[in-house]
Amino acid sequence: MSFPLLPGQVSENEARTELWVRRLTIGFCLIAIVLGAAQAWTSRFSMNPDGVQYLDNATAYSSGDFHRAVNSQWSPLYPWLIGTWFAAVRASPYLEFPLVHLLNFLIYLASLAAFLFFLNCVLDRIPVEKRAPANRVSLVLIACSSFLYCTLDFTNLAYVTPDLLVSLFAFLAGGLLLRIAAGTASASGYVALGGVLGLGYLAKTPFLVFGALCLGIVAGLGSKRRRAGHLARWCLAAATFAIIAAPYIGILSNAKSRFTFGDSGRWNVIWMVNRVPFYNWQGGPADNGAPIHPTRQISSNPAIFEFATPIGGTYPPWYDPIYWSQGARIAFRPGDFARALLRQIQLYGYLVHHRQLPLVFALATLFLLAADTRRVLAGIRQFWPVLLLGATPFAMYAVVHAEARYLAPFFVLLWTALMAGLLAGLDANLDRGVLLSIVTVAAALVLVEAVTVTPPAAPTRLHYEVAQNIQRLGLKRGDPVAIVTGDLDYFWARLVGARIIMQVEFGKPSCPNCQKLPAEWEKAKQILAANGAVLIVSPCIPGVVDQPGWQPLGVTGAYAYRLR
Repeated sequence: MSFPLLPGQVSENEARTELWVRRLTIGFCLIAIVLGAAQAWTSRFSMNPDGVQYLDNATAYSSGDFHRAVNSQWSPLYPWLIGTWFAAVRASPYLEFPLVHLLNFLIYLASLAAFLFFLNCVLDRIPVEKRAPANRVSLVLIACSSFLYCTLDFTNLAYVTPDLLVSLFAFLAGGLLLRIAAGTASASGYVALGGVLGLGYLAKTPFLVFGALCLGIVAGLGSKRRRAGHLARWCLAAATFAIIAAPYIGILSNAKSRFTFGDSGRWNVIWMVNRVPFYNWQGGPADNGAPIHPTRQISSNPAIFEFATPIGGTYPPWYDPIYWSQGARIAFRPGDFARALLRQIQLYGYLVHHRQLPLVFALATLFLLAADTRRVLAGIRQFWPVLLLGATPFAMYAVVHAEARYLAPFFVLLWTALMAGLLAGLDANLDRGVLLSIVTVAAALVLVEAVTVTPPAAPTRLHYEVAQNIQRLGLKRGDPVAIVTGDLDYFWARLVGARIIMQVEFGKPSCPNCQKLPAEWEKAKQILAANGAVLIVSPCIPGVVDQPGWQPLGVTGAYAYRLR
């Protein structure tokens, strides 16, 4: 990364500072690589429900099963990368989980490079007279510490999701916006922005909104500055964006027989705001409608749901949840939206208060130390394109649903742009020792938090042990199986290549109600066998797994019953 100096003023002191800043940046990169590699290694056997669906989607694309591959819930870029990666290394089923975490690490490295590009664009945007050594060091410390913490804690390499791709494209978009705002971007820069926005949409549907916003920002910049050729260059950016995004929108709309660019936004309102169940919804409340083709409930006591056809995947109810819930509609109940807004406000407050308070302290203190707050606000306004891009997801998710991993790169955009704006507006008389002391303490505290980040779940090979024990019972790839709802995840089914076609819910089997469970199990056993399940897997449920025929799967706490 280059840090421009004042023309003709390369003093010995400035040269030493420039060298020190470069070493600081290199040190940050080494720390980021080591911590990212450690996180990827410790989580190499972990999996999450969304991750199984992305793996299934990658398999569908790789096998040419495009009818099942095109999915309005799961965006395609991440499965395409997974499928290409697995084909290149010829992944065996038991190596898929570690290999997808290695892919996550590679995407993380690309995200790190994109962040450094963004940071360099921010440094270039600071006025020349404000590029004092202390200012550059302060900005690098705040930006790098926020990247480390937000990426390693909020996004986390343990999650098999495309959120690291979103980070990659968000940083690139932020940097390109600043170059366009500064008037230093060539035509290729506009094309690059359109390409980044298009790929961002293919990575995750909400990026379509961010893409439209960025194009609007660029259009606004042109109308203000009236630069020659700006309209033509904007058209290049918009055309590139459309060339990448439009074909997939057409394919998706054709597959769903209606216009759609992705359904996750609408259905998140139904699931997260109206609280319609994710799985096995059979209808209600009345104003939310009823499913057209729900999973088929073939028993109510115990509840047994069958979903062998027509959806594929390891666990069909979550591979295409929109198919099973089609017919649901958004109910505009004010109380639902008020509670959703309150939940998101609490989440936003927690994410800032949890471990980002040192950054708040640093920025607030520098603002209070400023002699002229209007000058500081003017400095911050120079970075309005990035601030608007960074703030948009918080507003967009506010009345629906947000998670920390959705917001990680946008926190980094906001912290970096705000710090750069403060430095651009600070009075030259502010003691640089005070500035560096405040920033160094804040960055050190955040760095400590980044180093001590705990994984979202303790590393475990439980699903591997379950899979190996099930295969010893004679289960073959492609065999139909059933599961019992409980605290045992179904990730083992992806490892053995089984298809879950039925699900049993025994309610809350706590004693003294255990006496009814043996009879319910006898009833369920006959129904499962009659509907084609070869085997059923259950967590430890007294009254069920202690009946004759159940076999413990090693020391996993899981049990299996061979139905035929």
